[in-house]
Amino acid sequence: MKKSVSLGIAVIALVLLAALVVLPVSGVDTPTNAASTVYPVSSGVTGVKPFVSATVSSSTPTVGDPVTISGIATGGNLASGVQIWVFAGNYVNVTTEPVNADGTFSKTYPTTGLPPATYYVYVQSPSTDGKFDIDLYDAAKYSGQVVNTRTKATIFNFTGTGSVQDAAASKALSDALNLPGQDDVYTKLTFQLTAPVATHAASTTAKSPLPVEITAGALVISGCCAAIFMRKTH
Repeated sequence: MKKSVSLGIAVIALVLLAALVVLPVSGVDTPTNAASTVYPVSSGVTGVKPFVSATVSSSTPTVGDPVTISGIATGGNLASGVQIWVFAGNYVNVTTEPVNADGTFSKTYPTTGLPPATYYVYVQSPSTDGKFDIDLYDAAKYSGQVVNTRTKATIFNFTGTGSVQDAAASKALSDALNLPGQDDVYTKLTFQLTAPVATHAASTTAKSPLPVEITAGALVISGCCAAIFMRKTH
């Protein structure tokens, strides 16, 4: 009888031990080699969707006053910095500016000699590939030709036959940056460069006083005439 009880207890113990071995401790079967998503560390702010914003130091600067474009870019691969487009009429300036560790960027433009006009500003930030999908053809040598760097197709020209300027160029660039398949983000703004106010000094015409000699002579002559007149009257 004792042997039967001992045998039963032993069987129960073996069943419980087997259950503990098979079942996970937490009650959930968690794989030990699950893959984890790793975002590139060199992309500025990791795991954040690309975003860019910008402001201009003055919306109505005067010719000769410097204009500063500054802002913040986050997400994406910012190793190449941001690309800033500034254009009006025949003036086109496209440069890349580095992005600081805190996401800020800034560039100052001299305006001396520039014509008064509405200037259009675009700040373009690349996505995770770190490449600008819309750019000038051969960025090292200005051509005025805007191309899709993925397809190598010409989109529009700032100069030459069939070129577009000002508001038309702004729309063309905006449309290009919104093309399907390109992943750059951008923001746009404008500033009105005004002519300096002309200051004319008040001009007054003053008659030069007569020389002392002429004045004294006139007094002598007047005195003589008066003396002669008085003698005649007496």
